[in-house]
Amino acid sequence: MRKKLNEETKQKLITIYNQVENDFKQFPNIKTTEDFFIFREEIKKLVEKRVKGTDKENNIEYKKALRNKIIEDEIKGNSSLELLNDWSKCYRMIDRAKANLYMTKADYNILDDNNYRIKATPILHNHLINQGKANTEQLFGILQISELNLGIKYPLEQRTINTPYEFEKVIVKEDDMAPWPAELFITLLKSYGIEGEDLLYVGRKAESLGKSYVEKIKANYVYPTKSINGYTYTLKK
Repeated sequence: MRKKLNEETKQKLITIYNQVENDFKQFPNIKTTEDFFIFREEIKKLVEKRVKGTDKENNIEYKKALRNKIIEDEIKGNSSLELLNDWSKCYRMIDRAKANLYMTKADYNILDDNNYRIKATPILHNHLINQGKANTEQLFGILQISELNLGIKYPLEQRTINTPYEFEKVIVKEDDMAPWPAELFITLLKSYGIEGEDLLYVGRKAESLGKSYVEKIKANYVYPTKSINGYTYTLKK
């Protein structure tokens, strides 16, 4: 049985949710986490139109930087959207790191080698513990506040978050289930004590770990024998 919230914590969590709800009223089209990625794509299309016919049209890095600046300017001062943006950055950093590592392992025919795996959930968990965060009482407590009725407002039949680990896992791992309701997701992140810098730390750590693994693979393995145009040879690292 979970510990009952004291009145001070209860009011703190109600304030958190009310702020999140007000923040999302400024972006009525963003209802789910997936909607934020759609929002990013719309900004990307805007950037493409803006640079079309200029000397920046084929400059990928410039267009990426411009898109990020437009997004950051749009959401500046909105703590909920800023946190959602940082989460999306973290998610994409982990995804890219895993994809790059997977392709490298595929090249060297070592996909079954479990020595090179990026486990983002333990990275997040250990970081939160070291920072004195991971507030389990608040994470589950806010779902029990009758005045908010979040369990009714945002049904979670498809998800299991009975433990902190399960929640941490869905933060950093690709999920096959329906997208999170954005307001609920950000409310839970804030209630758990997670800030944007925590998520960016995890993303950077995953990137660093992925690069380290790729370097180790290239240093310790040789390309398998390949046949191209009838010639068979072994590619060195």
